[in-house]
Amino acid sequence: MTTTTTKTSQQEKVMKFTIINAGASINQTFVKCLIYGDSGVGKSYLGVTAPKCLVLLTEMNGQASIMHSNPDADIIHIETDLMLAEVLKQIDSSPKDWERYDTIVIDSLSEMQRLIKDRITNNGRNPMKLQDWGKLADNMRALIRRIRSMKKNVVCLALQESQIDEESGTRFIRPAFEGKKTSAEIAQYFNFVGCYYPVSEQVERDGKIVTVINRHLMVEGPNRVMCKPVYPLSGTICNPNLTELFSQVKGDKQLRLASKRTRKSANK
Repeated sequence: MTTTTTKTSQQEKVMKFTIINAGASINQTFVKCLIYGDSGVGKSYLGVTAPKCLVLLTEMNGQASIMHSNPDADIIHIETDLMLAEVLKQIDSSPKDWERYDTIVIDSLSEMQRLIKDRITNNGRNPMKLQDWGKLADNMRALIRRIRSMKKNVVCLALQESQIDEESGTRFIRPAFEGKKTSAEIAQYFNFVGCYYPVSEQVERDGKIVTVINRHLMVEGPNRVMCKPVYPLSGTICNPNLTELFSQVKGDKQLRLASKRTRKSANK
């Protein structure tokens, strides 16, 4: 790491710039991802396969999946969007108090938008006006920007929605958010965006054909499915583990070995 100093001729102010080497920046690289899918597909189960995670949970149904997937994960139940903002603020302002966590899992971003909408409409007592939709989009943008700037890995989970184009009949699949602005902008704030879905397959076991359900994460696919790859992740990943995916993105060999040890112990 190199620090350079420059001085402006007019204001005589010293400005400092920190230069880091890209290849040596593993500890300063944090993965931000958005994973969306239908209810019950296993998003919460997948989310806590991320390394050393703290779950900010708005959907109580996900707690059972978290318990089975990663009993070591810690959970904070989020009741309002202001509560989430306060937790994120504390993580940023007091990093030593939260250093045992490498990853923040927000479950879910779709529900978080609903909580913001509840605040704007006084829990549905007031109808959404035109300017309120702008407030909702601005609040979501501020939240996602805060998530992007955090010095932690962040996994955001969301529900899935589909829309049929009336002219072509094409079915478009994307994360479920209200308002056109959020849906149009959401992908740019994340390193990768994946659509998570089950696939039923026939396999042979002990001489018999049985049906198994595999989970696929599509990070690169047809234009009708919103997704976004990041090197070296591409295409569709079968039965993904987020610790492994993060290690590939960051080039972290130690993280990859820790993921393999975790998988071996889980399979015993």
